[in-house]
Formats: sequence, structure tokens, C-alpha cells
Amino acid sequence: MSEVKTPGTDVGGPPAEHQIAAAALGIVDEDGAGALSVGAVARRLGVDADVVHARVGGLDGLERAVIENVLSSVSLGPLTDDGVEWTAAVIQFALSMRGRLFDHPAVAELIMSGPMDSPSADGPVARDMTEALFVCLARGGLQAPIRAHGVYAVFVYVLGSIALDVAETDGKPPLPGESERIAARRAALRDLDPTRWPRTAAHREEIAAWTSVDQFVWGLRVLLVGMTAT
Repeated sequence: MSEVKTPGTDVGGPPAEHQIAAAALGIVDEDGAGALSVGAVARRLGVDADVVHARVGGLDGLERAVIENVLSSVSLGPLTDDGVEWTAAVIQFALSMRGRLFDHPAVAELIMSGPMDSPSADGPVARDMTEALFVCLARGGLQAPIRAHGVYAVFVYVLGSIALDVAETDGKPPLPGESERIAARRAALRDLDPTRWPRTAAHREEIAAWTSVDQFVWGLRVLLVGMTAT
């Protein structure tokens, strides 16, 4: 477990919440979500565990702080911009979220292990994200019940896609680039038995690219268009 001290925390006074979140994110990036604890963050900051606990509470509070730290840099602007067509806005938002979680892949694990009423149980950044999606789907003319189902469906698609993509790596940043991931999938499919799985074998190239941006956008666009048909 990493005990590298977070820069800027040896000034007098207890660490601020953003410093605790940054230290916790460093631990998660380096050692995985399972390494996160109040004690680990305290050691990294060079303070007593009680200081960290007083700021953010226990492990749940630390996890929320890490998730909110990463999600706070996801672009929500297109979702509330009347000048951006609504499906394009959702796709821009989803790509921004995908990029941030690819930068910090273990955070996707933290999100997926929490409640799904929002990306993080009740953090304000996550709630802002949910609200902005509601605004966008309303701007697209979707009826209220469909908007509610649609917001959840978008989160499930985005987070599920990210989780599957990250699962094919070692989960530590920086992740391999898209071309490298596709090449690894293509190699794994090379020995596929076409007599047993002929249809799968016929689509090796497409399957190899399932972790690509193009596949991600294609699936999300189909989901959004489907909302207008319900």
C-alpha cells in the first residue's frame, strides 16, 4: 500500500477535504479500490486517522470523496446547453465521463459497488449530474416517466461499458490505448473454433473493437433513439 506523502499537506492545520480526496484518489490509482482506508489516507497525509475521520467520516465518506473528486471534472455543459442537440449532448457527456474514469479506472469499481440511484449515493456532484441529464432529456421532448427510466438507462450503459472495458486491463492507470486493447482482443479471438461458433467467428473484427469509442457511441445512440420510440 502506498504511503507517499501528498504534496502541500505539511502546512500547519488539518488537511482540507479536497486534500483528503486527492490523497485517497492517489491510493486508489496506485493500489486499487481495496487499498483505500482511513488509516491509509492518514499515513499518506502524515496525520492521525482521527483527523481524516473527523473530516469525511469512515470508508463510505472517503469513497464518496474520491468519486466526487473524479466526477467533478466531467463536463455537464452540453446537457443544459439549448444549442446542443439533446442526443449529441448526452454522447458528449458520456464520453467525458468515460475519459475521466479511464484516467482513474479503480474509481469505476467504487461507483459500481455503490447504490445505483445516482453514480454516488448522495454526493452533490453526482446529484448535479443526474439533474443535468433530466434537463437534457426534457429538452429532447421525452415524457416525464420516460425521462426517469432514461436517466437510469444512460448511467447503466455508461458505467457498464466502462466496467467491461476496464475488466480487460490490469485496472491501473494509464490504461492501454484503444488500438492496443483492440489488438489484444483480436489476438484472443484468433483461436476461436469456427465450426462450433461460426457466427461469432464471422465477426471477429467487430468483436475485437467492442471496447472502442465507435462501439461506445453506437450503443449509446441506439439507446437514446430507442427512448423516443417508447
